[in-house]
Amino acid sequence: MNPTPEDHVDIRDGDEAIVRQPGDAGTTGPARLPSLTGIRIFAAGLVLVAHAFFLPGLYADAAVQKGTSALVPLATSSVTLFFVLSGLVLTWSARPADTAVRFWRRRFVRIFSNHAVAWALGSALVIGYGIHVNLVSLGDDYSPLALLGNLFLVQNWVPSKEFLLGPNPLAWSLACEFFFYLLFPFLLPLVRRIPVHKLRFAAGVLVLVGLSVPVLALLLQGPDFLPTVPVPSDQIWLAYFLPAARLPEFVLGMVLARILAEGLWRPLRTGVILPLPFLAIGTLAVLPPVFAFGPYFALPVALIVGEVASRDVRGVPSFLRRPAMIYLGDRSFALYMIHYVVIMYLCRFVFTPGATFSVPVATALILLVVIPVSLGAAWLLHRSVERPAVRRLAG
Repeated sequence: MNPTPEDHVDIRDGDEAIVRQPGDAGTTGPARLPSLTGIRIFAAGLVLVAHAFFLPGLYADAAVQKGTSALVPLATSSVTLFFVLSGLVLTWSARPADTAVRFWRRRFVRIFSNHAVAWALGSALVIGYGIHVNLVSLGDDYSPLALLGNLFLVQNWVPSKEFLLGPNPLAWSLACEFFFYLLFPFLLPLVRRIPVHKLRFAAGVLVLVGLSVPVLALLLQGPDFLPTVPVPSDQIWLAYFLPAARLPEFVLGMVLARILAEGLWRPLRTGVILPLPFLAIGTLAVLPPVFAFGPYFALPVALIVGEVASRDVRGVPSFLRRPAMIYLGDRSFALYMIHYVVIMYLCRFVFTPGATFSVPVATALILLVVIPVSLGAAWLLHRSVERPAVRRLAG
């Protein structure tokens, strides 16, 4: 049986097919927002680049190694983009006749297939070799309970490095998404009840609520999270890992979907909004370090995501809708989930453990080995695990 438009499912970084249903209130533009798929590869690519160049102990020159920390905000701001994008996509594509149980089943299948594979591969390193997110040996110092917490995506609720880092450190953001999905069926009616004339105000409030999170985190003190992340553990847990603290970014995306559907979005110049995240990164030089982690980037990211989606609604040409960008965007979730596990394996079995390299050699290893192998692993994971799982189980 050929699928109807309502039955058709796209692979969109673990998010719902970008399809509106006939008769949805306030929807006048196209059913699909393909540019939101294309933009995902930029976010996932920035995370990959930041992690690849920020490998602890990679550079023999200590000053260069320290300088790579400037790449960290590229990764943290990309996670904010994923959270905002997720709220927008799920709200835009919400099915009127859907039930919470059906929604949860689809979400679980879409995120858990890739997660389970990455978790299993990472756990093999943790258990067999004591490999840690810092890529240093911990011997047998690992917690079976932390491994299970990571598998079932509840690790973020425990303010402990054992739980937060886990066999696949990137699963922390998936734990946040899992929390958002659980709440989405209850949040959607509330967002739909916001009066049209108050939607922009609601978006502004959510931005301010998000900004209050790192401010509140400053009240917490204690030892640093990691030698490479000189931020108190309690601060980074509250501002970065705690799912409840990241919820405003997701709800901001939901409100953006309503703003777009109601025709309230005012076109913005890309030359004005694209530099905004980089300007925000520049201001981190005068802010406490915890601001580099968390919802500090919500406003500039929301402006970019909203404008990208608006161009699809208005039918404005966008290179993000090109087939190549859609192809890469479809595989961005797999890239995000598997790349750090790939890095851990390379550092254990390919590079000499504990070795440092000159800048040219380290750069060559990253560009010619780490990034290509990560891309290849993402392609294989998407083709062999993600797509088959969604086709067989998500319907």
